[in-house]
Amino acid sequence: MLRITTEEEGDVTRFRLEGKLIGDWVRELERCWICVKHVDPSRRFVVDLNDVSFVDAKGKVLLETMIEEHVELEADNPLMASLASSIAGAVRATHGP
Repeated sequence: MLRITTEEEGDVTRFRLEGKLIGDWVRELERCWICVKHVDPSRRFVVDLNDVSFVDAKGKVLLETMIEEHVELEADNPLMASLASSIAGAVRATHGP
């Protein structure tokens, strides 16, 4: 299960995730992001992974896609910080700085 909380402050939309980013929940996060992005494409987006305990392969692909579109990943816990760093590194290696 995953809880997605959308918080808007100024020009930033933050998706605060709690639980596991797996299966159908990956599509739900993508749906939330696309809906907000279409309303205002100039917004900045942040995905808060601090309370995520697991991300499956499809979740990693979505996060890579989001980073490619300039979404920021935020993670303080060691597991998710390591994941966010490796995803961002893979995107940079593929697409350049």
